[in-house]
Amino acid sequence: MRKLLIFTLVFSLGATTFAFSQYRVKNEPLPVTEENAGYSFMQPRWSPDGSKIAVTADRYNGIWIAEADGSGMSQLTDDQSAGYGFEWSSDSKAIISRIAQYEGFRRYNAIKMYDVSTGASKLLSDVRTSMSGLPQWFDNDQKVIIFSDNVLEIFETGRNVSSLNKSKRASSVFFLKDDYIGKADLDSKEIIDLAPVENERYLNLTMSPDQSKLAFEVMGGSMYVINTDGTGLIDLGTGFRPQWAPDSRHLVYMVTQDDGHQYVSSDIQIIDIYTKEISRLSFATDKLEMNPSWSPQGDKIAFDVMDEGKVYVIELTK
Repeated sequence: MRKLLIFTLVFSLGATTFAFSQYRVKNEPLPVTEENAGYSFMQPRWSPDGSKIAVTADRYNGIWIAEADGSGMSQLTDDQSAGYGFEWSSDSKAIISRIAQYEGFRRYNAIKMYDVSTGASKLLSDVRTSMSGLPQWFDNDQKVIIFSDNVLEIFETGRNVSSLNKSKRASSVFFLKDDYIGKADLDSKEIIDLAPVENERYLNLTMSPDQSKLAFEVMGGSMYVINTDGTGLIDLGTGFRPQWAPDSRHLVYMVTQDDGHQYVSSDIQIIDIYTKEISRLSFATDKLEMNPSWSPQGDKIAFDVMDEGKVYVIELTK
């Protein structure tokens, strides 16, 4: 395994060579996961206040929380599959996730909520054999919604959220539904099927911070953006696992190649959804840089290096 110094020099070379890019890497990548923790960490996600980073490990088992500088890392839970599609509350004090339990070869799922400061957990749903959807916060984090097996369900969290922490309430939630993007009105409970790209399977759906747009990818195809009313489709070309910038104008994502069995390359890029200008942030051909997450302040990006099992943070400049 090559040392971090080589990794850093490659980043710096890329920023110099491609000076026309709107975003550039400001300094060397900072590791935020421990060297000898015994886990292969991945999928970093910033807390909404930017003070912490949550990560998971192989097979999405467990969730760990670290300060933004990588200090104070501790395990929040060892629940199986907890790291797949987990979601921070808007006040950065709780996380929800769909966990898995096994009895022999039979898998059971449930929705669980975790208190980030105490580690206490609470089951929000029953434990069941079928749960196809992922949970989302809504109603100022006092409820959790999930669309699973063609049923829209709402669960009370029991959280007493101060009015100071209340965020703008979205009028609709969006979720993946077979070959459609489902749009559910939270008042009428009406569900509308959106098919912006026909006859495709949609992946990695994510709403912009200003709640006006959706980014997604289609299996084996391009990455797209649409307005939340289903209009204004923009084809952004090849890209995977998009994550929004705080300005709701830029996306960070990864571009990968594989040989049919495993990844052979992966780079991180930023795109302006209107001009389609691309800033390439990584050029380390011998490292698989994946799963980027943009900090709420817009000045940092966290990502994992698959072949190292570590998570890094880079600072951005324009």
